[in-house]
Amino acid sequence: RPAGAKGQGVYATEPIAAGATGVACGGYVVSRQMLETLPSERTIHSSQIDDDLFMVGPEVPEPGDMVNHSCDPNCGILGSVILIAMRDIAPGEEITFDYAMCDSQDYDEFVCECGTALCREKVTGSDWTRPELQERYRGWFSEYLERPIGRLVPSRAVRPAFSSPSVPSPPPPADAPPLPPPAPLPSAT
Repeated sequence: RPAGAKGQGVYATEPIAAGATGVACGGYVVSRQMLETLPSERTIHSSQIDDDLFMVGPEVPEPGDMVNHSCDPNCGILGSVILIAMRDIAPGEEITFDYAMCDSQDYDEFVCECGTALCREKVTGSDWTRPELQERYRGWFSEYLERPIGRLVPSRAVRPAFSSPSVPSPPPPADAPPLPPPAPLPSAT
């Protein structure tokens, strides 16, 4: 549905609990070289999923292709293509994520129209390197960005979804806010 200056957006139709899946994105994977051959209406709806790989949605956009950027988002990334609610999302609220969570290249830089108090005014492919964003989105970056951030900030906490019973997670910093509990899995019938 319309999202003001941002064009179309995706809105919650029912409550989404913190830790629950908000949106899963799909499509096909292309290199940066291939991405540059696509029309702009396709590239603006793509997501970077690795250093030189991009997820491009189908020709007819799906809801996952319409999730907008916000400098104060309500979703973070699990893996590379699943958006998880970072906090409770109310019905009618726009589902958003910060493109700094997945973009490390300049293929989709723009003047920000999010209008939040935290607005950076310009969204760039280097925003993920900003220390304040690395702290704010600890554990919510795309997997391929979590690796270099983890090397830059070795004391980082790891979101439980990426934990392994055989490799204990480091303790979170003393000033880190608590993570929301994971959403319960639906029961099979």
